[in-house]
Formats: sequence, structure tokens, C-alpha cells
Amino acid sequence: MFGVGRPSVSLAVRADAASFIGVSLQQDPAVLVLTDLHGSVLARVEVPRAEDPDLCVESLVAAIDQLRAAGGASTERLSGVGVALPGFVSHDRHTCVASTALGWRNVDIGAALTERTGLPTWVENDANALILGEQLFGPLRGSPDFSMVFVSYGIGCAHIVNRRLLRGNAGGAGEISHAPIAIEGFGAAPCRCGNKGCLETVASLLAITNAARRAGLPEEIGPLAALAAKGQPDALALLHRAGSALGLATAQLIQMLDPSHVVVMLDPALHDSVFAHALRKEADSHILHREGPGTMVTFRDFAPENFASGAASLAARYFISGSDEL
Repeated sequence: MFGVGRPSVSLAVRADAASFIGVSLQQDPAVLVLTDLHGSVLARVEVPRAEDPDLCVESLVAAIDQLRAAGGASTERLSGVGVALPGFVSHDRHTCVASTALGWRNVDIGAALTERTGLPTWVENDANALILGEQLFGPLRGSPDFSMVFVSYGIGCAHIVNRRLLRGNAGGAGEISHAPIAIEGFGAAPCRCGNKGCLETVASLLAITNAARRAGLPEEIGPLAALAAKGQPDALALLHRAGSALGLATAQLIQMLDPSHVVVMLDPALHDSVFAHALRKEADSHILHREGPGTMVTFRDFAPENFASGAASLAARYFISGSDEL
């Protein structure tokens, strides 16, 4: 039997239907991008990241004005601002509750930017913003359960579970950076959080570069990875230890959440290095293998702009659905 009526037509939202500004305070300098409704970056600026909240707002307002000028006609439908920052954020996505990196406590940066720019503003933890951008615009947007880990001067992690961001009781779900990976007496180094033996003290770029300096090795990741690839023993040992530590933490999150994918965002020099190989091996050897498809661990390039694009997706989600849930 043939159906009646007109054949179905696939619909798509026009990219120029709206634009958004994303702000990343994850590193210094701060990165701001202007994106369209498909997540494409239309313009980009960098400004020094001020730790004083008032100075930070002043600087960001000036940078947003720059983006508005650079975007031209594309900013006529500018619909909102998203901010990604390292730290804990209130459930209403307006206030930075606490950030060790910025030295902030209870800073309502969302309200301050809304007042100064006239644009609705949403704030989110950097890792959460990253994974929300992936869910809305990235290759895994159809996946109901996946995790993302980024390796920078710190380490961040976030999870989508049953198509929703896993926030936890206080917004700290996914904080593997400060999960203990070494115990007292077995190489447990002090961490900036006040504890010892955190994953960040072994596997972050800061930990790797500090260890390389102490060993008389190149501090830049590219040359260090190249030395390891040539078989230099100290470089090999350093990157193997860091990758193994992150692999063990990755195994733990796979055991607890059973995601379809774990996307690890790394410096490109580490993708095919002993770091990545040790990570995969350690993760695989510490998970309970189940029937059916297992978790796929994949590597992607890390760039500070990723956080700004993720932040822009916060505003895009509200434009599309009127809430933060799609």
C-alpha cells in the first residue's frame, strides 16, 4: 500500500539563523570565538586572562565588542554568550562557586556580563562545556553515553549519561584530575588542591614538563616525544609513567560508567607516542570485558579554542530549546 500525502522532507536549521560568543578562561590568554548555529567559528580574539573579577569582566566586554565589530552582519542575530572556566559552577550556570586556577569564590560573572553586554550569559565548568559542545555539534552528537578527557596543564573530564550531562551533587562529577593515582610513600607528589598523589601531579602537561626539566630533558612536548620515539630511556620512562597513570584513571571511569566512547584530547605530538600507547594498554588491562561492543578510546587534537567553542554551545542550546537540555 502506498502512503498518502506529500513525501517527507528533511529539515535543517540555517547556520546564519543565530550567532553566539564563547569565552574560555581555561588558560591564559583567554580565548573568545564567534560561532554560527552549526558551531563554525566566524571570528576569534585573545585577551590576557585577568584574575581580578572586575578587571576580567572589563577585559571580556572589550573583547566581545571586538568580536561584534569583526563579525559584521553575522552579529545582527547575536543571541547569547557562554563562558567556560576551570572550577565549580552553580546549577543555574551563572556563578563560579570556586576556582583554584582563578582564585575565585562565588563570582557571579554571568550576571556581570549580561548587565554589561545586554546578552544572556551562561557559565559552565571547562570540561562540561567541552562535552556539551561535542554533544551538540561534534561527531558523537548521536551517542547517549560518552566521556571526554583533556590533557592540558591540568586534566579535565566530563560525562554524558543517558543523553544528559552528569553534574553530580556539587557539580564536580568527572574530576579525575584530583583522583588519587599514587599513595604516600610511593611517589605521591603534592598537588595544588592540597592533597598528594593526584592524577594531575603525574599525567598533566605541567607535571610532564616539570619532570622533564628535573631530568635535564626538553620541556616542550614535541621534542620530548621525539626523544622518546628514538628510544631515549629517561624520556621513554617519563611519558610511559604519565600515560599509564591516565590509562588507569580511564579504566576506572569505564568500569563505573560503561561509555560507548572515551575521547582523549591531547597535544598532537602525543597521539602516536609512548604516552598514548601506555594509556591504551593500561586502560585495556584494567577493565572487565563484557559481551558486546566495548568502549572505544580515541584521541583528538587539543586546542584552547575547543573550550571557547564549547562555551558558545551553551548559548546555542538555550536558543534551540529554551533550556540547557536538548
